[in-house]
Amino acid sequence: MAERRDGLRSLRRRARPDDEHEPTYPSHWEADIALRDGSAAHLRPILPTDADALQDFHQRQSEHSRYLRFFAAMPKLSRRDLERFTHVDHQDRVALVALVGAEIIAVGRYDRTEPRSAEVAFNVSDSRQGTGLASVLLEHLAAAARERGINEFTADVLPQNTKMIKVFTETGFDVARVLDDGVVMVSFRIDPTARSLAVMAEREHRAEARAMERLLHPQSVLLIGVSSRADSAGGRFLTALEDSGYSGTVHLISRDALELRGRPAFARVSDVPGTVDLAVIALRPEACLEAIEECAEIGVRSVLIPTEGFSDSDEGRLLQRELVARARRHGMRLLGPGSLGFLRTGEDAISLSLAPRMPQPGTVALAGQSSALSAMLLAGTDARGIGLHEFVGVGNRADVSLNDTLQHWEDDAQVGVIGLALESMGNPRKFTRIARRLTRSTPLVVLRPPGSESHLPPGHDVRHSALPRRAMDQVLDSAGVVQAGGVDHLLDVVDAIGRQGLPLGHRVGLLSNTAALGSSLRGAAGQAGLDVVAENHSVPLSPDPRLIQRAFTTMAALGKVDLVIAGLVDPQAADAIEVLRQMSIVARHSEVVLMVCLVTTAERFAEVQRAVRADLSLPPVHTTPFTVVRAGAGMLAAALRPEADDAEPAQREDIDRATARELVQSLTPPPAAPAVDLSTAEITALLSAYGIDLLATRQIEDVEDALAHAAEIGYPVVLKSTDPVLRHRADLGGVRLDIPDAVQLRHAVDSMRRDLSYSSAPLEVQAMAPAGVPMVVRSVEDPSLGPVVSLSVAGDATDLLDDIAYAIPPFSEHGAARLVDAPATAVKLRGMRGLPPADRTALADLVVRVGLLAEDLPEVASLELYPVLVAQNGLTVVGARARLAPPPNRTDGSRRTLSGPPGS
Repeated sequence: MAERRDGLRSLRRRARPDDEHEPTYPSHWEADIALRDGSAAHLRPILPTDADALQDFHQRQSEHSRYLRFFAAMPKLSRRDLERFTHVDHQDRVALVALVGAEIIAVGRYDRTEPRSAEVAFNVSDSRQGTGLASVLLEHLAAAARERGINEFTADVLPQNTKMIKVFTETGFDVARVLDDGVVMVSFRIDPTARSLAVMAEREHRAEARAMERLLHPQSVLLIGVSSRADSAGGRFLTALEDSGYSGTVHLISRDALELRGRPAFARVSDVPGTVDLAVIALRPEACLEAIEECAEIGVRSVLIPTEGFSDSDEGRLLQRELVARARRHGMRLLGPGSLGFLRTGEDAISLSLAPRMPQPGTVALAGQSSALSAMLLAGTDARGIGLHEFVGVGNRADVSLNDTLQHWEDDAQVGVIGLALESMGNPRKFTRIARRLTRSTPLVVLRPPGSESHLPPGHDVRHSALPRRAMDQVLDSAGVVQAGGVDHLLDVVDAIGRQGLPLGHRVGLLSNTAALGSSLRGAAGQAGLDVVAENHSVPLSPDPRLIQRAFTTMAALGKVDLVIAGLVDPQAADAIEVLRQMSIVARHSEVVLMVCLVTTAERFAEVQRAVRADLSLPPVHTTPFTVVRAGAGMLAAALRPEADDAEPAQREDIDRATARELVQSLTPPPAAPAVDLSTAEITALLSAYGIDLLATRQIEDVEDALAHAAEIGYPVVLKSTDPVLRHRADLGGVRLDIPDAVQLRHAVDSMRRDLSYSSAPLEVQAMAPAGVPMVVRSVEDPSLGPVVSLSVAGDATDLLDDIAYAIPPFSEHGAARLVDAPATAVKLRGMRGLPPADRTALADLVVRVGLLAEDLPEVASLELYPVLVAQNGLTVVGARARLAPPPNRTDGSRRTLSGPPGS
């Protein structure tokens, strides 16, 4: 590796000159953070104007805390100390402060002591200790330090400062501790590790779940904007609250009444007595800002805003961002704006929503975004009689998002299945990370309406993806998510799972009392790809219900099926509801899931549906073979979770990350500058650091140059144009293969220069690669998804048919192998028409390495390996292109942040 580093020093031609001035204020280090107690805070680099606030923070600390931080009592910071602490260069001396309002509640800083090492220190307010501030500050300081070329932190800690020692030792980093002269000397590398990322994810989960717990389980509610008008939004929330049987304290703010429905009403928020957990602000958009400040003054913890209109104009969108900023500045979390509210059934029932009525209790959890989509979910829930545990409408998801609801429901033992209807994804990478963990125990069904990527609802701040929709579809599949095609499909699947649970396996039985209906079921099952192992379409169409019951019992009791789809033409002489009830009893005792398609009159079906709606022990009933099979396929997809990759990411011991990082940092353009393309030598060095060998290539200036390089490489050789359009196109004259000697090479150079006279691109000589299946492996730094790796068979047909597989790195060994097999045309790798199978294991290893490179180096905006010739044994990377750009602020990186607008 030392030789590899030495070879890089000649590649610094594009390195940025050292800046002689102080770096500008790093605004991208600013972030809103979630704390362990469910509150929020704002984190940013320290400013010279923070001197008074820092002095106030210091003096609020106990003498014991000041001693642990400074090894001395220090009742007050001197003017010199304040100057030193608040005037930093954001390079060698960095300090971050956490604030609630204008009050500093924690400080973290590092001072560079060596080129790659810095000493770190923290000070957390006595009143905020135990909320996870120190660990969050450490994550953000480590990210800033890595950006400045530091890879190690050290700290001197007094032995009695057990809390700070615990902060270091429980980070997931490999921490070394030495006791020297009465001080514990701590040191550790700050490169993210699988363990440190797992620790961060668990802390993030606890903090965000706690925030949702505080929001959704208020002991006291404040309704702002209630009037004597029956149709006012505040009045409708009050009606829902009363009808749900909420037993907590309710306060009302009204401008036109002293009493409403027997409850006293206050004119001002400041008049409200006692603690308030949740405030519902049903006011016009401009008035919501002032209400947030008033709520902060009385210590409101969470806010729900149903008001629309924050997205009708640029001014409205700025108003929404200011709304979120103010809420977080005061440590509050915000649901909305544009939220339909939330409700919960059961013993701790509450409805702060615009739902028409309370659903019956059950195990289904639902969440939607816009009011329209949320209303559709609630209407469908009511029509089917779905047993609902909890519903949340996140509206514009300006603060609380669907990711937060997943964090909350993961810990709720009463949730058996989750359904989400989402029109945008603010942090899809985080969503898939949470979903991959959640779906191990709880089915997750997701609806993304068609066109949601290109036609976002107003008010949804997102980073637009440059990838096609199918890329996100494949990413969700890999996380074990069941995708629905519409609201009805989503509700059909969650209703079926909520009523009966998941099938124990994939075996499907089809049962019908007419051959024609059985044929329709068979066709729908085949189209859905179901594994049909048993069929009985010869049950007589008879008014005797015992015939169909006996046939179902026979199929279910043999232990050969896991899901039975029954198609029944109703003879209208028997009690259809009783038939369903008896079949459901048999299904439960046989551990078989039952789905029913009932063909009957509209009046008869409505009668059956009313019974199903009232009795959750009955199976769902559908009107067509298509819908019943579609719902059954969704259940099976959730049960089998075949695509989810739960294994640990694969690693490669021969990777030299330090060398690659050094090279990339030296070549990456400064912020706001355009991206740069790497030369062949630079790409070769970068790939070499990750154990990827690029076929020997030399660019030539003339024939003699070509002959010299060919002699160095060895015949046979390939001559090709470096023109991006021509370099791999033999059909366009851009490639001459298998040139055996100097005579033929001289002739090839002359003829190619003549034939390609319209292109000024230089030519290059390359070693002749062994034959193999040509593949393309790419990585791209997507604004929304972060690093994404794609794989396809090379060729125009593949590109035109879009037969490309996508996945998010890093990959496990299984995940890489699955990506290799994902394209339909990848069947060529298995051998066909007498050809031997290609080395898919070698290709999977290449995928792992490209994934690690993409994950480690966000500056690599794009990388393309093309073609990759996969032979019977091994592979050859023939060509490569790479582009570097200023690193993006990834939405789901190595530091915890709350969601925010693009670029945050």
